[in-house]
Amino acid sequence: MSLHEGFGSGNKDSTPDLKPNDLVMTPVNIAQEMIGFYEIEPHHHVLDPCKGDGAFYDNYPECTKSWCEITEGVDFLKWNKTVDWIITNPPYSVFEDFLRHALKIADNVCFLVPLAKVVSSLRRIDMILDNGGIVSIRTIGASRCGFPFGFPAAAIHMKRNYKGRTKIEKWR
Repeated sequence: MSLHEGFGSGNKDSTPDLKPNDLVMTPVNIAQEMIGFYEIEPHHHVLDPCKGDGAFYDNYPECTKSWCEITEGVDFLKWNKTVDWIITNPPYSVFEDFLRHALKIADNVCFLVPLAKVVSSLRRIDMILDNGGIVSIRTIGASRCGFPFGFPAAAIHMKRNYKGRTKIEKWR
C-alpha cells in the first residue's frame, strides 16, 4: 500500500469525510519544543516522513536529515532506509500503516498525536511493545497544537528494544 492510496479514504482508522487536503500543520514553536525533548546527536540521521511546511524538518538540530512528503511525490511508506529518529505529526487516516512502517525503519519514533490514537487499540499497543516500548508520553492540550479537536494530544517516544518504564508527564 502506498501512503496516498489510503490517505483520506475513510478507512477504519479515519473519519469518512476526511479528505486528502485535511492537513493539520504543527505550529513551529510546538515542533521546536518537541524536538528539544530528545537527545539527537550530530551523527544521527533524522527523517521527517511528512514534512508539510517544515515545522519539524527545519528545526532538527545539526544532524543528517531527510524528508518525505506525499504532496511532493515522496511517499514515506516506500522509504526503505533505516534512520535513528523519526519526529513528526503523522497523518491520522493511515495512522496504523504509518506507525508500523516507522517502527520498522527507525530506532526512535516520536509522534505528536491525539493520545487515543495510540492507546485505544490493543493491536497498536502490541505493535509498539513487540518492537520495544514507550519511553515517554508528554501530554498537551490539542488546541495548543492547533489541532481542531478537544482530545488530549501527546508527544509519544517509542524506542526499538526499549524495556524500561514509561515516563508520563505534562508538556510544560
